[in-house]
Amino acid sequence: MLETTPCTLGGGRQWFCCPTCSRRVAVLYGRGRLFACRRCNGLAHTSQGESCDDRAARRADRIRKQLGWPAGIFNGPGGKPKGMHWRTCEQLLAQHDNFVGVSLAGMARKLGLLRGQFDDIEDAASSSK
Repeated sequence: MLETTPCTLGGGRQWFCCPTCSRRVAVLYGRGRLFACRRCNGLAHTSQGESCDDRAARRADRIRKQLGWPAGIFNGPGGKPKGMHWRTCEQLLAQHDNFVGVSLAGMARKLGLLRGQFDDIEDAASSSK
């Protein structure tokens, strides 16, 4: 159930062996009675279920944190952090603005889809009268 691999600077690293697929993994996850790797349990990282616009909003928030601004793409921009080069700040600001644009476009697209769904519901309600 445990395997050891040699490390570059000596010693070794312990790995679990997944009982289901025999892959070498660092972590086994327990679901029910069986402990198995992430792949065998069908687990995914949170970011793997994100849409493009959600990912863009998360990346914009990461840049906002780096710039020392409050989180949230609807919050206004702050100033240049003390000690940061102007060129770096301008590059981060350009990336931030691109991510915000992608995120807002995705939100508008989702709202447009929702509006279309409401139109279908209203049409069905009016036709049944």
